[in-house]
Amino acid sequence: MILDFNPAKSVYFLRVPRADSALVRSLVTDYGLDFSQTASIGDEAVLFTHEAYAAVTFVASATERARTALGRLPDDLAQSWRADAPAVYWSPPDGELWPFQRASVAYALDRQHCLVADQPGLGKTPIAITVANERQAKHVLVVCPANIRRQWERRIRQWSRAAVDFGRDCIVHAITSGRRGVAPVADYARTWNIVSYDLARTAGVGAALARQHYDLVILDEAHYLKTVDSKRTRALFGGGESRKFDAICDRTDSVLALTGTPLPNRPREAYTLARRLCWDAIDWASEEAFSERFNPSQLITGQRADGSSYQFIDERTGRTAELQNRLRANFMVRHLKREVMPQLQMPVYDLIRVDETKAVKAALEAERLLDIDPDDLTGADMQILGHVAAVRRQMGVAIAPQISDYVQMLLDGGDEKLVIFAWHIEVLDILERGLRKNGTVRIDGRTSPAAKDRLVRQFVADPGIQVALGNIQAMGTGTDGLQEVATHGLIAEPSWTPGENIQCGDRLDRGGQKGRVQLDIFVAPNSIAERVLASSLRKLAVTDAALDKRL
Repeated sequence: MILDFNPAKSVYFLRVPRADSALVRSLVTDYGLDFSQTASIGDEAVLFTHEAYAAVTFVASATERARTALGRLPDDLAQSWRADAPAVYWSPPDGELWPFQRASVAYALDRQHCLVADQPGLGKTPIAITVANERQAKHVLVVCPANIRRQWERRIRQWSRAAVDFGRDCIVHAITSGRRGVAPVADYARTWNIVSYDLARTAGVGAALARQHYDLVILDEAHYLKTVDSKRTRALFGGGESRKFDAICDRTDSVLALTGTPLPNRPREAYTLARRLCWDAIDWASEEAFSERFNPSQLITGQRADGSSYQFIDERTGRTAELQNRLRANFMVRHLKREVMPQLQMPVYDLIRVDETKAVKAALEAERLLDIDPDDLTGADMQILGHVAAVRRQMGVAIAPQISDYVQMLLDGGDEKLVIFAWHIEVLDILERGLRKNGTVRIDGRTSPAAKDRLVRQFVADPGIQVALGNIQAMGTGTDGLQEVATHGLIAEPSWTPGENIQCGDRLDRGGQKGRVQLDIFVAPNSIAERVLASSLRKLAVTDAALDKRL
């Protein structure tokens, strides 16, 4: 394989063995190169591209002429992967940045706006606060999910140099309701405001935030902003005509986004953050042009034999390597857990198929009558989605007693601490009743941030509490500490969004874990959930190519 450059035509050429047809096909479909019929003669295939972001993937095979044409692009990419940085940053007496965290800080400090996309469990919160320290930011706004506001408050008091050095002159204010209000910024004080995405989009709190100026805005779990026209995205980034206040992020010098899952489902979800953080990285593309290049799709409609109509999205992907290079070279730093923490053992995943009890058979029959494919739901109307929600709940309730028995078997067999994730309140109720004698704590959408912190600490410290029960979204996001005492997690009802299932596993598979993590996922045979998991694996292969895959 040889990469060369023709300066007269500003085109990169890649020469590969023509006999390797699978490689040639992949270079066209996955890497976005074009096949030259005229230049491909004999045993050699010649592919070409005008895009440096596509060509740089092959820099290891580049001629001197091609390397010169690529300029500093290979170095910019290497910085996104770098696992250490020589700089020394302030840290509290009881904490120290890991080498790869220093590298993420260095990458962010080199850019006005940045996305820290280190895989979940690698400690993005200390990275963000250290960036604020190094920028000597006096006024900082943190926007995060509601259930981790208290966690942010605690970490700021630990990691913020201003909070440690200035004490009372550093205000750390969690906005928990409109009545509590926004802490005003003033020159004499260092101020951190912490607000949830949902409160930031309300007329009262959002307007108050938009009237102030910030040295830095931190967006935690920034994949919450993947949809351009959602209210939370418009509150922070602007757009739309019905907003009651200016975009909050227009009131800052710098935006630092944090998420371990920047593409929860598909490449097109990178657009919103790319446009706000570094629009030139994607050549100032519109959302339509971006999707057409990296994630084209088409609405297919038709009619079944019984006369009923159907519709689904025919979704394709391509140029994932080019997309990754555009993100990493310009504004995204991302480290992979197994590369920077080799001491973490690879987790074990086990798919557990429950028995077909009477209740499970009834749920399977309800699914069969619904006659839907999980991949076809994009664009489905509310009536269809309502039916889907009903059968999902029915299946969860049907399999919950078996899961309770399975967990009891594990506890009787010697497991000391187990973490269980589910989707529906009714399923959590069944599990809580069945396992109460073993000592349980429960975290769901009704749990306040302060209560969530208390319950996690209680689970960690009290040997009499063996089970942590939680909703996939409430406990699966932004929860730290479970890994100190538990290695075994169970997903009673897998999410239909791959990133949410990954987040659940990452509550245990993260820094501080001493053992090998096992994650059990429960499904009924031939159920929608089983097909969802297969679909999730396909989606993960695509998002991996767009974020992490190397040639």
